[in-house]
Amino acid sequence: MDIEQYFERIGYTGEPAVDIETLRELTLCHVYSVPFEDLDIQAGIPIVLDIAAFYDKVVLQRRGGYCYELNGLFYELLTALGFNVQLISARVANGKEYSPEYDHMALMVTLADTLWLVDVGFGDFSLKPLVINTDEMQTDDRNLYVIKKITLGNTEYYTVDRWNEGRDLYVSQYVFSIIPHPLADFTERNDFQQVDPNSHFTKNLLCSLPTDNGRISMINNRMIYTENGEKREEAIKDEVHRQELLSSYFGIKMKAAYKFAVD
Repeated sequence: MDIEQYFERIGYTGEPAVDIETLRELTLCHVYSVPFEDLDIQAGIPIVLDIAAFYDKVVLQRRGGYCYELNGLFYELLTALGFNVQLISARVANGKEYSPEYDHMALMVTLADTLWLVDVGFGDFSLKPLVINTDEMQTDDRNLYVIKKITLGNTEYYTVDRWNEGRDLYVSQYVFSIIPHPLADFTERNDFQQVDPNSHFTKNLLCSLPTDNGRISMINNRMIYTENGEKREEAIKDEVHRQELLSSYFGIKMKAAYKFAVD
């Protein structure tokens, strides 16, 4: 891994140190520069859990990716910089239920006696690291979050909840354990996400980035522009139009041979 090349990709120009200030800045740079996207899944191109492949796609091809790719690669960067970082498994909230183990990958960084949840691969999520070992309200300057211990079955988890203004309550985003895992543990679920018809990613073409005052997302054949809490939608006319939008808003230039499964 070429660290300077990675820094250039995410627009980081600081002097890195093993501290929370660097971790916050790297996380912000990453989520604002690297789209959360599943275009390869929609194009039928396999995603293999391999750091070199992640680096080639995200840094050299200037693409995005989904959780295993983005958090997997960010883990490698943080490790190279000297951070104490672990891959952790998360189960995504679906109403009152949660998805299976390894459905999502996040990161846990330990600095002194503080555990931090870091996640650059969940789409619309905290733009900054969140403290794990506290139940106090936290903010990424855009949304409010609370992390609490819960028990599911006989297993202890932490739930990360985000304040929902419309419902006037905190809503769970996912639960996670702080047990470290190797990348290989996520293989089976990574395979599921790409081919199973029940996977969220086989059902939907997704590409999303935060902006200074909102978020811009491509969801199937729609562009959704959110600015200061207001949403505007635009229909994607055809594949030429899609390629123009991917290039203009996400900096993604797809190979001509890509054909998406989305209707």
